[in-house]
Amino acid sequence: LHGKLADGDNHPGVDELTTFLKKAKKNDQHALFLSSGDMWQGAPESNLTKGLIITDWMNHMGFSAMALGNHEFDWGEAPIKENDKLAKFPILGINVYDRSTDKRVSYCDSSVLVDKGDIQIGIIGAIGDCYSSISKDKVEDIYFKTGAALTQLVKNEATKLREQGADYIVYLLHDGNGSSGSNSVSSVTSGKLKSYYDVALSNGYVDLVFEGHSHQRYIHKDEYGTYHMQ
Repeated sequence: LHGKLADGDNHPGVDELTTFLKKAKKNDQHALFLSSGDMWQGAPESNLTKGLIITDWMNHMGFSAMALGNHEFDWGEAPIKENDKLAKFPILGINVYDRSTDKRVSYCDSSVLVDKGDIQIGIIGAIGDCYSSISKDKVEDIYFKTGAALTQLVKNEATKLREQGADYIVYLLHDGNGSSGSNSVSSVTSGKLKSYYDVALSNGYVDLVFEGHSHQRYIHKDEYGTYHMQ
């Protein structure tokens, strides 16, 4: 969303999006709203409030979870903490760790279990290796666990959610195929997928992956039948 609350020359605002999402929820009892990051930064209305106006809208819409993106860190950690206080949904970042304590930061949860009556959906959120997209001084006190360390975190969390009754596991990953473009259509191959996602997670741990960050549009089914969508 990148903070685009109002209509612009090249995008609709959240008024049209609100109508679309409300219809979706009215027509499907299992509909739930999720974000894979980069919600706050990018347009004046949101920039002036450091994302709070978008978080307020997400509360109104009944979002179930949001993963942190690299642009959530453009103003440092303080605004994230303020948005976390306002949010009626969890902000997810299973791999965002404090350097001094070597524990996950206080403003990030690892996952959430969403009760849809006859279906339980586990949501896990993570940010990819996006350091090059963030000013160094904004993240000097934190680090992101990536690679094998991230895979193990997600496996452990998925196992816990299954034990708690999750029928499906959705992974919100702020990373994806290609480089930033303008809603380009992208073709994902197994080789490209493995550059940012460990396919071992699709072997019984993750059922669906919503990706972000690269601004490409694609649907890809990996070798285990898990779909990757952006």
